[in-house]
Amino acid sequence: MSLQLYKPNKYNSGFGFSFSMGNDKNSGEPILFVSAIMQHSWDDKSRRGTFIANKEDPEKNITLKFNEFECGSIVNAVKNRFAYDTFHQFEGNKTTIKFTPWDKESKVSKFDPKTKKYIEEPQILPAFGLTIIKNGGSTFKCSLEPGEAECLSNFLQVILNKVYEFRINKNKESFSKSRNESSDSECPI
Repeated sequence: MSLQLYKPNKYNSGFGFSFSMGNDKNSGEPILFVSAIMQHSWDDKSRRGTFIANKEDPEKNITLKFNEFECGSIVNAVKNRFAYDTFHQFEGNKTTIKFTPWDKESKVSKFDPKTKKYIEEPQILPAFGLTIIKNGGSTFKCSLEPGEAECLSNFLQVILNKVYEFRINKNKESFSKSRNESSDSECPI
């Protein structure tokens, strides 16, 4: 299960981001993985960007693992429109993650019943920016439109629900196993 956002541009400075649910290799719990890749090229004719050629270049892609509290913090940031920053350090890599609200200026058409015409009005939409800085050098950026930020928040809530379902099931199995072991160890009279 994943949510993918590709933001190529003609300046060849776009990024692709993938938010996917996987399993922690130690605990088996569901977990969020975030992968980002820099745009490799742009085709003016088709107006398409490509990313795949940067897959093997460690300076042009990154994968991070987010714990449940980081997921909860991002959900809360979207809900309450505040910035959330965190820091990861793994195998000598130091990564800064910033999730920041910004106001996107837009125009919305509204129908005026008096004139029976549509009027364009300026409006501010609640957008977010995600910035990942790897080892103080490579920077990965993704702008999240309001709908994308909402979808990301909902996706993270699904992952959190899966984490808690996993833990509940594990506790049930443990309880059931301990009950069976205790009844097996009882001596008949």
